[in-house]
Amino acid sequence: MTTHDEHDHPLRWGVLGATSYIATHLMPVVASTPGCALTAVASRPERHAAAAELGRTYGATAHADYQALVEDPAVDAVYIPLPNTDHVDWTLRALAAGKHVLVEKPMAMDEEGCARIEKAAEAASRTVMEAFMYRFHPQQRRAAEILRSGEIGELRLVRASFAFRIESGSGNIRLDPALGGGATWDVGCYAVDVPLLFFGEAPHQVSARFSSRPGLTVDTSAVATMDFGQGRSAVVDYSIDYGPRAAYELQGTHGTLTVRNAWAMEGEDGVITVLSGDGVREETVPSANHYQRQVAAFAQAVRDGSPAPMSLAESRRTARVSSAFVASAAAGGAAVVTSGEVTETR
Repeated sequence: MTTHDEHDHPLRWGVLGATSYIATHLMPVVASTPGCALTAVASRPERHAAAAELGRTYGATAHADYQALVEDPAVDAVYIPLPNTDHVDWTLRALAAGKHVLVEKPMAMDEEGCARIEKAAEAASRTVMEAFMYRFHPQQRRAAEILRSGEIGELRLVRASFAFRIESGSGNIRLDPALGGGATWDVGCYAVDVPLLFFGEAPHQVSARFSSRPGLTVDTSAVATMDFGQGRSAVVDYSIDYGPRAAYELQGTHGTLTVRNAWAMEGEDGVITVLSGDGVREETVPSANHYQRQVAAFAQAVRDGSPAPMSLAESRRTARVSSAFVASAAAGGAAVVTSGEVTETR
């Protein structure tokens, strides 16, 4: 990958979209991270006034359309938090314009989309990473350290539950099937990612059941199992019907590790509970801004030309397993997780 020399200038970011969530959680982080600068924002034409106001807050140029931003020579890296159906297209456009890309999850709604991005990133010699911000909170790193220490034995079962409620009639894009809405491709990505992160591989088979809230056509809740072979499994649930919840549990042969809040925000300490034959103990992990840590880690990879902290192979794997969930729920049976986009049901 081509490196970025911060001595010439900081990594200059452009953000596609000017929503209140991005303005609250992402833009301040980019602007305040050492070695980074928020240079440009873009919006749909009808929201240009709001984007221009945000831009003035940071001294950033406000573009009235997304293409103008990705072609802006004053932008080195683009953050893409657009609707799910737009992630692949705008990532490819940004890469074609020579930009590095941090794209919100899901990177793509199938493995083929991830493969297209990987090929384009290699051709452009640019860094691309899927934005799983929760991975960058130090409590996830600490959980991995405890697991590696052997304190709870060999990992046998992962339980993950991620949920937050979205009200019907709210106009939220997550309720719109035309924009890739539904629980699976939003909050479900986290529930899928946790077992993949700690087992370090994809399951052989999954079985998922979806439900939809009356009046909605997208999936709004799911319960699923994942078979990793050799007696290793995962049980996950996720929803936009209930919540908030972002907890997971690692069950080992000799004990259990529980993370109460994987979404711990700045100002919230992380809490890890370990239950073993020696009793129960609790660790407090000091609060951290996982958005800031994600931006800093991505920027460091760009500067060094080193691999992104979350690899494109991991993104392909997450998309593959999520697609298998969809196939299983549609067929009412188990889905075999294959290396390509096609899954078989039993």
